[in-house]
Amino acid sequence: MKIILLEDVKGLGKKSEVKEVKSGYAKNFLIPKNLAKLGTEENIENLNRQKTVSAEKENKITANLKEIVNQLKKFKLELSLKTGENKQVFGSIGLPEIKKALKNSEVFQKISKEIKGEIKDFKIILEKPIKALGEHFIEIGLGKGIKGKIKVDVRSQS
Repeated sequence: MKIILLEDVKGLGKKSEVKEVKSGYAKNFLIPKNLAKLGTEENIENLNRQKTVSAEKENKITANLKEIVNQLKKFKLELSLKTGENKQVFGSIGLPEIKKALKNSEVFQKISKEIKGEIKDFKIILEKPIKALGEHFIEIGLGKGIKGKIKVDVRSQS
């Protein structure tokens, strides 16, 4: 009997897969527990349509994230550190400061709106806090394996 899995079933398959199982297993276990539904031609066609729509949506999101990466190349974040005599730096700039500055940046908000809000949760990849003046490049993970770099210009606050 052909079935479509509605949930992952250990030892059988993953959600949305079409499987061939014994009718007793399907009728007495999988279907009553809402783990599967009958694999009729109509249900399989609907599943294929849903997969196509889902794939198109994923492709659109990926394209939007790549567009964000292109726009981020032009973006420069300006931050400042306290310095003393001889440009000696006091303190550092870490993840919280960078994330806050990004979220408050008009340019970053504009990019996010243009791309229909695809930047919901981004990950800043920073090996160690910034403790020097000048330009630094920071990697940002936007999701779906797509990463971009932004330029951070650290200036003296005196």
